[in-house]
Amino acid sequence: MDNICNISTSDSAPPFQVRTSGMVRNMPYHSTPGTKAGDIMLTVFLGGQGFYHHSGKIQKIRRGMVGIVGPDNSGLLIADPKNPYVHLYCRFRGSYAVHLAGKIMKVKKSRFFEHAKFEEIAEILKKMGHKNLSELPSEMGKRELLLAEALLSLAGNLEETVQKKISASTLRHYLDESISQPTDLAVMAEYFSVSKATLCRQSQKCLGSTIQRYHVRIKMDWAKELLNLKLFPIKDVARKLGYADPLYFNRVFKNYSGMSPGSWVKKNSGK
Repeated sequence: MDNICNISTSDSAPPFQVRTSGMVRNMPYHSTPGTKAGDIMLTVFLGGQGFYHHSGKIQKIRRGMVGIVGPDNSGLLIADPKNPYVHLYCRFRGSYAVHLAGKIMKVKKSRFFEHAKFEEIAEILKKMGHKNLSELPSEMGKRELLLAEALLSLAGNLEETVQKKISASTLRHYLDESISQPTDLAVMAEYFSVSKATLCRQSQKCLGSTIQRYHVRIKMDWAKELLNLKLFPIKDVARKLGYADPLYFNRVFKNYSGMSPGSWVKKNSGK
């Protein structure tokens, strides 16, 4: 977890400082490392999809998610070229802003998370407009007040990201979040506080499939998205999806798609 509370701030600086703000839309190959220059990045996703690549793992990014990323080892956020995300952003600093961001991340235990009131946070960021400053402001202005409103709203509504009741949505959320890990029924059953037999029985009713098959389908759909980006070799795609053995990944992919990953890339390279 980011130790963003250690970000240095001047004693004389205002508690909230906004460096840049704006919106990203209709940029199929847009990517960003999240933040820089010691700032924190706040993002709210309104549409489309993409993925966040960090420390060898990937996380799906979609509408309804909020992101808070610190300057250390910030990872890479990449839009899906077929369905690029639309997001609002704000790069900021300030002693109390850093404190609130750290509080939110400590509870969420994730840099990107779903939030029931994301649309309200988005409306606040929209009011900031598009602005890019080379230097941080020396006093509070309209954008700083809006940043305070957004962070206080997030910190004041720290609900659980996933309710642990077994349903199609909670199962899908869990499996999405575990896309870079092998399917582990024991760990999953412990998470939902049920036996493996109960987990499998209820999951079959909710998903219409076994957990293993459903997880494979999610992984293979994402494998196609990653291969389509042409940013990673096949062995790296396999590893990002929880397959330590590239040959086994090739076999699973072929069973799912009817062709090997390499053949699939060649067939779809012109699309």
